[in-house]
Amino acid sequence: MKLIIKKNDLFNMPCSKYDNLPNCKFDATKKITIRRNHAKHVSWLIASCKLAQTTDMLEYFKSCKPLAESVSWLIKNCEFARTAKMLKYYKSLSPSAKNVSWLFTNCRFIQTTKMLEYFKSLNSSAENVSWLIKNCKFARTAKMLKYYKSLNPSAEDVSSLIINCKFAQTSEMLKYYKSLKPSAYHFSLLITYCKFAQTTKILEYYKSLKPSANDVRWLITNCKFTWTTKMLEFYKSLNPSVKDVYWLIKHLKFARIIRMLEYFKSLNPPMEDVNWLINNCKFTNE
Repeated sequence: MKLIIKKNDLFNMPCSKYDNLPNCKFDATKKITIRRNHAKHVSWLIASCKLAQTTDMLEYFKSCKPLAESVSWLIKNCEFARTAKMLKYYKSLSPSAKNVSWLFTNCRFIQTTKMLEYFKSLNSSAENVSWLIKNCKFARTAKMLKYYKSLNPSAEDVSSLIINCKFAQTSEMLKYYKSLKPSAYHFSLLITYCKFAQTTKILEYYKSLKPSANDVRWLITNCKFTWTTKMLEFYKSLNPSVKDVYWLIKHLKFARIIRMLEYFKSLNPPMEDVNWLINNCKFTNE
């Protein structure tokens, strides 16, 4: 297969591997054959040169036995390659669910109901489906959420989906998440990083999970929504350690109140802990 072009026939300036291309006319396919990863370079040539966008060149590309990833890259980067025939060829290479989800996210051409059904047929993991829902607006449907749940995702993955995808921020998804019995720690991540979950009702549910004093201290430190007297009282009810309490006082301005200082003293802290707090927290010196 010959393709005679000039360097300025390329849309993009060649990468470092092509710096030595001649300025006069040359056989592009011949220059490519002397480089490694032949199929990948042919796909780059087709995407980068209008003269290479022919049926014959596509057939030549297929003869190079490309990986599914190279074909998906070409479909994504070259409008000429966005055809039903190329899509059929791509599927014949048995692409991974991960690669199909990548193409879905990056190429509107394949965003069809038919391709979504094909994606499902690849038995993708719950993590991969949640990634697709997060990153591709076309995949944000009630049907896809139902399919996602059918894959038995972990509580952690559902939490991540709710945090990172507004579409999944519904009372129904919150109810589903609770049904997976998340740990207090993972539930605190949801409250901290998702404004949708920052409600009094959710906070009461969190308390029902019997979090440790350390868990509650982490939540109070990282989530402004929990900076309330009620949450501080809940924290104290869990009998936190002396070190846990002075850490909270030192690192959280909200906790630097006389009432918390008195509580700290009531724990009969060792003198070295008292000295540490005095030396590390200006509030205790006032």
